[in-house]
Amino acid sequence: MGIIDMNLFVGDCPFRTIPTSAEDLKRLRKEAGLERAVATSFGSLFYYDPMAGLERDLKRYESLRDWLSFFAVVNPDFPQLEGQIERVARDERIVGIRLFPTLHHYALDSERVTETLRLASEHHLPVNMTARLTDGRMAPRYVDQAEISPDTLVEFLNSAGETTVILSMFFFNELQPLSVDWSRLPRVVLDLGCSKPSVDSFDRLPSWFPVERVLFSTGAPQYYWKGSRLAVEGARLTEDQKSAILGRTAKEVFPWT
Repeated sequence: MGIIDMNLFVGDCPFRTIPTSAEDLKRLRKEAGLERAVATSFGSLFYYDPMAGLERDLKRYESLRDWLSFFAVVNPDFPQLEGQIERVARDERIVGIRLFPTLHHYALDSERVTETLRLASEHHLPVNMTARLTDGRMAPRYVDQAEISPDTLVEFLNSAGETTVILSMFFFNELQPLSVDWSRLPRVVLDLGCSKPSVDSFDRLPSWFPVERVLFSTGAPQYYWKGSRLAVEGARLTEDQKSAILGRTAKEVFPWT
């Protein structure tokens, strides 16, 4: 079974040149041994209308649709929320909703976020809740990344109900101390993107989070893809646990055949 990377960043990055042409991504796929990947478009993060940015990159990467899927970044405060999610649900290239409160500065306990979760669940779309785009110590100073408080995050998770929630780009040391019984939140999944995973942190992961609910991701090509891979392969996890992280769990979370 090939690797499934849940966190590629593609399109035109406003901060620096990143190799994300279709040919660049084909090379990345070959080097990383990817069977499939899910991408987030920089346009959907930084366009005023996130859907307009996504539409642009769906056209740009149409030739890769046999293996490259997308998250649709949704800003719950933007008009026509229901129409946006219905449009997402109709497109087989889009496999989930992605929330970036850290960039778009909305409250996780707002009625609009609650409605987003309801609509996503209704259309069987997982919701990726993202902590940050990059480490705040290295982020461009003109990008104001709002922090998500632990209490706010716990309240959000407890309110998600039957919606599958993917926690992405959190640091392990942010999640491990949370006052959460993860066994009582079976639809919460952990994505490794930007979580600074060392081999030691992977060794300790089974002591606080169910490994069968962990997805592999790298943040490539914005981030170096081999870091997370080497951490997984070097950790004291069973081969079955590594296999689940590297691809099997993703096939259970997303509607691929």
